[in-house]
Amino acid sequence: MRLADWKRVLVFGAHIDDEVIGPGGTIALLSSLGAEVTVVTFTGGDHETGYARPEWKESIAQMRRQEAAAADCILGVRERIFLRKPNQDVPNDGPTYRECTRLIRALRPDVILTHWEEDKHRDHRTVARLTDEARWKAWDHVLADLGEPWYTPELYYYELHELFPHPSILVDITGTMERKLAAMAAMTSQLEVMARVVQCIKGLGAMRGFLRGTDHAEAFLGSNLMATLL
Repeated sequence: MRLADWKRVLVFGAHIDDEVIGPGGTIALLSSLGAEVTVVTFTGGDHETGYARPEWKESIAQMRRQEAAAADCILGVRERIFLRKPNQDVPNDGPTYRECTRLIRALRPDVILTHWEEDKHRDHRTVARLTDEARWKAWDHVLADLGEPWYTPELYYYELHELFPHPSILVDITGTMERKLAAMAAMTSQLEVMARVVQCIKGLGAMRGFLRGTDHAEAFLGSNLMATLL
């Protein structure tokens, strides 16, 4: 595995900001290497629950989409797709599963980054299951109306609430840590929802960097749901 070989990168996240808190430094690094990074956010519609003040309830969806656009510019995300599923109630159903399969076939990624199934958040667990299985189904010669089959060579989970005991890879993000922090700073509404999130990002980045021998790093865990084709 070489990061320079990842020309098309597909990142799945349940919520606006998951891709920042998790693999934000790696996204910035990949975009600087010339990769086309697409983020698929499962929520982002009118059923947002991430507001810390009651008066934000009616405007939070628009606020978060604006924050996402600012963060995308900072990280170098080429495109963000909103599936507009309800926050804290992302469905693990047939239509959502097939939409993930269709997106993988349409975008033809070299690698997929997604949530880990052992995360605390119910939406994160749902997205992990949907996308890991959709990667396999996208290669299967079925559902022809969803596009030509596509095999994605690699899928990695990223860390959020739960930490990997034995990561598969550690990516040096020393050169892009400031961009990750700047992207998180653009998520203004969430700095009250997650009061110590910046402290968490810095601490985890430093800890993973210690393990890698760099100032900062991000950890990923490889999926073994689908066999590697050689």
